Amino acid sequence: MSRESLAKLQEAHAFNPAPLRGELYELHVPFDEMTGGHGCEQSLTDALRRGERVALVGISGSGKSSITQNVLGPLVEGLAPLPITVAIERPEIAQDPAEFAGHLVQLVEQWVVNALPKQAGRGREITTPHGSLGRISRQRFSVAPQWLSAKVELAYELQQASAQTPLSSSQRMDQARQLLDLIRSEGLQPVLVLDDTDKWLNTTWQPDAATVRAAFFGRVVRVLAEELATAAVLAVHPAYLEDDEYRSAAVFLDTTIHVPKIPGAAAVGQILGRRAGLALDLTDEQSALGQAIDPTALAELFEHYSRHKPDMRKHVLLTAHTALAIACDDSADQIHARHITVAITEANEG
Repeated sequence: MSRESLAKLQEAHAFNPAPLRGELYELHVPFDEMTGGHGCEQSLTDALRRGERVALVGISGSGKSSITQNVLGPLVEGLAPLPITVAIERPEIAQDPAEFAGHLVQLVEQWVVNALPKQAGRGREITTPHGSLGRISRQRFSVAPQWLSAKVELAYELQQASAQTPLSSSQRMDQARQLLDLIRSEGLQPVLVLDDTDKWLNTTWQPDAATVRAAFFGRVVRVLAEELATAAVLAVHPAYLEDDEYRSAAVFLDTTIHVPKIPGAAAVGQILGRRAGLALDLTDEQSALGQAIDPTALAELFEHYSRHKPDMRKHVLLTAHTALAIACDDSADQIHARHITVAITEANEG
């Protein structure tokens, strides 16, 4: 236990509540491991391997994205995750099945550009010249899934299939089916990963959220089952469960998994110990945890989490992140309970 260790943790942003999505795989401590059960990560894995469509239910910050990244991590065997952004796209993509299918095809086409060696340079371009005056046209940056980079022949086949320009809604749906069938022909189970579909909440800055949400669950989810017949994992906010459209769509969702709550202070220690171990380059996560935070602070942190909605990102990681900065400013050798208390107070005042 030393000030130097705390400084390293702070410099590495060890308890960063919003790490890059690609980092979630190694940072995540499975809920199954924390609870001693099999109802979360293992259930999701089994369901996706059976080709099922899964609703992963939890509030924002509860760990849905981390769970998905853990289950569908780099080079997972037999599964081909296809991350499909929906909430940040044009509303039509979430409301119109044909638009959704076209969006899937477009994303695959972008991934192929990144995966094929001869075109890797093009795939990394974020801006390209446009027009005779040399104006710059912004393009979305899309990183190819790792499984696709390892399947060069499949990437070429997908390139040919996605390069066609369908005209009608039925042609777009056929094209999407063809791409999924090509992936299956390689012995892989395609999995559509829709982990931003929990964002359509009724807020003043999203006046059309309820309409978009209703159309997605009322029309697009049915297409996933009946037209594309593909495995999928969908992020679902608990507020959706009472919607008529969601209830109607439930028949097309084979499995529902509710994100568990963190069961105790020891589990909070596992979460922070994993991150501290990576930051300090220690394989002994318990030792790394001891260099970061004392047991009374862990108990205080869990108590704070348990008093609120189960938002791990806000009530565990953000609080620990703030407390770490306070402890460093305090020249402490560990995060102590008083640092957690100050961090909570600052959050409440903010």
